Amino acid sequence: MNFKKIAIAAAAAAAATPAMAADLPVVAEPVNYVQACDAFGAGYFQLPGQDTCIRVHGRIRTNFTTHDLTKDYEATAYDPDGIPDNADDVSANAYDAYARGYVYLESMTDTEFASIKTYTELTATWNDDANDDGDQGIVGLGNAYVQLGFDNVSVLIGRSGGVFDPFGGYSEIGTVGPVAGGEDALQISATADLGNGLTASFGVLDSDAYGGATKAANFEAGLSMTQGMYSASVFAAAHAYDADAATTTAQDVDYGYAFAAQVEANISDSVKVGFGAAYADSALSYIGGDRDFTQFADALGTTGYNLVAGAEFGLSDTVTAALDASYTSLDVSGFDASVTTVNASVVYAPVAGLKFVLDGGVARDSEDGELAQVSTRVQYSF
Repeated sequence: MNFKKIAIAAAAAAAATPAMAADLPVVAEPVNYVQACDAFGAGYFQLPGQDTCIRVHGRIRTNFTTHDLTKDYEATAYDPDGIPDNADDVSANAYDAYARGYVYLESMTDTEFASIKTYTELTATWNDDANDDGDQGIVGLGNAYVQLGFDNVSVLIGRSGGVFDPFGGYSEIGTVGPVAGGEDALQISATADLGNGLTASFGVLDSDAYGGATKAANFEAGLSMTQGMYSASVFAAAHAYDADAATTTAQDVDYGYAFAAQVEANISDSVKVGFGAAYADSALSYIGGDRDFTQFADALGTTGYNLVAGAEFGLSDTVTAALDASYTSLDVSGFDASVTTVNASVVYAPVAGLKFVLDGGVARDSEDGELAQVSTRVQYSF
């Protein structure tokens, strides 16, 4: 067979054949590609066809805390001899463990009016104590807010950490202490950049988050400065509390107050130190008081102060250690009480986002009461 003649004949036939529909040009459908929003930081991407950029990230945390190591694990409030006799003698000095997932949803939009940021924190928790009744977990909402950014001022509306934010040490968990105030609360707050590292903040917050009066407002203000390796802040708060909380069911709103100051210094690339002091009068939540206890202590005119010091050390590229100490003193209707705490932690972070934590501490109060606990944590943020 003459392959050369066959090839020539085939080429001639193809040249004489009319163009088919498949040979006609085809218009490609438009594709909306996801684009990164570098202006807002890593992880943001633009929604197709919109001016809004979003970021979705999260965290998984498992945490275990021992019982009070200064006491017999089997001792119970129901059994003076310390020997459980039946199922009702469940130890009040047991360990605590939980697993919790976090999902953070953020959005950023530039408009002619202001930059608009939204933040939503969703949580799902399995706690060995909270879920003893057979529940399949606890789903919750953490902080959620809208933040409007203008030239040098930002305004936050929603639930977030308060303006009053005293130094609380560097320990990763703070199993025992040190104690410091500061709560997440519904609020309207504003922060202004005054230039040269100086910022000023003011907020109106829900007092109930601080164990205060219901349907009443706390007022907080702060002034912070950062200059090179040093930073310093001062805070003040007016706290609405129920003056009749300890005697009647009717609410009589009165105001207490709190002040705090702190200073931090980056001594080197691997060493940071900090110190803080706070004072409160009928506003014990601001120095770390238990929320339920403060409802009555504030009505009694309780005063108190705390001192907190801490240091953080970068031992290597993957290991960080911290050591903190605090002293808190209270005057409750003429009765003085105090507690001293020491807490430490070691964090191993072999890769970005992953942490293995060992944290623990001891405490002693003015009545010679003691507490010692250790926590471990595995956490991954993405």
